[in-house]
Amino acid sequence: MSDKLKQNERLVEKLFEILYGAGDNIELLDELVAEDYVQHNHSAGQGLQDLKRYFKRIIPLPYRNEPRDVALFADGDFVIRKEVRAHKYSGVLIDIFRVKDGKLQEHWDAYRPDPGTERMPGF
Repeated sequence: MSDKLKQNERLVEKLFEILYGAGDNIELLDELVAEDYVQHNHSAGQGLQDLKRYFKRIIPLPYRNEPRDVALFADGDFVIRKEVRAHKYSGVLIDIFRVKDGKLQEHWDAYRPDPGTERMPGF
């Protein structure tokens, strides 16, 4: 794997470390996310500032500490993150990011809850 692909994967890992870990310092997103970030999740809004507001709203939710199995795949300017959960919000979450100039530029996601489980808020 090239250094660029590793760097792109690391950007995505850092984003989720903020979301699931040190979420109290949302300003760390300034280093990772482009100001004109394009978001394809209708709940999140557009741009860096809307992403910060979205994360501030969802970070306190209980799924933050749920166990998960994560895999990352990088190809060119794209990074795919697959997360499988097995708890209250069991299911599969797929995130696709486009990286440009060393920052996250665009995002798509899809979440499929397991039958009989709750849908994660914001998805």
